[in-house]
Amino acid sequence: MEESSALRSVASHRAASWVTFLSDFNPYAPPAAESTDIIDRGRGWGGADDGGGLWRERSLLVMDKTATLPVDRCIVCHAPATGRPLRRKLFWHSPWWYLLVLFNLLVYAIAAMIVRRKVDLRVGLCDTHRSRRRWWIALAWTLIVVAFFLPGYVAVNPVTDAPMAALMALALLSLLVGGLVAVYGPRVVTAK
Repeated sequence: MEESSALRSVASHRAASWVTFLSDFNPYAPPAAESTDIIDRGRGWGGADDGGGLWRERSLLVMDKTATLPVDRCIVCHAPATGRPLRRKLFWHSPWWYLLVLFNLLVYAIAAMIVRRKVDLRVGLCDTHRSRRRWWIALAWTLIVVAFFLPGYVAVNPVTDAPMAALMALALLSLLVGGLVAVYGPRVVTAK
């Protein structure tokens, strides 16, 4: 009898400490943030009269034209921002205007310049996202420099036709990929 009561007390002690452990740490709790700012529908930061101007719809940050972004926080992860804020001018128009491309590209370009809307933003970035952005910019410049270096290499060094064609194709591919990386890699905000 004494052994079973001793085992029960050990088991109850273990169960009590296990329950205490679960109450101390909740793995499903949201991460603790340094800021108390909330971006919610109906509440948020910004300069709109309703006390907000910024809210979230699924994965998009939606803002009024008069709202301002907090530059002391990273726009991507909401960590404390470092360095100077980035200045961005965003332009957009209704997607229906893309139908003009079917008729004439020049007509679309003129119409898009006339009907576009614009916003000037200042956004903050943390060290992680600022270094990631710099990495994308460095990769784009490297690919573009390689694209211009390869034709010069082919011109200086005599090569047969097959390797020359391969090097020129590689230069063209490097230029194309470098341009795409330069446009889509380092951007942090876009207008939709």
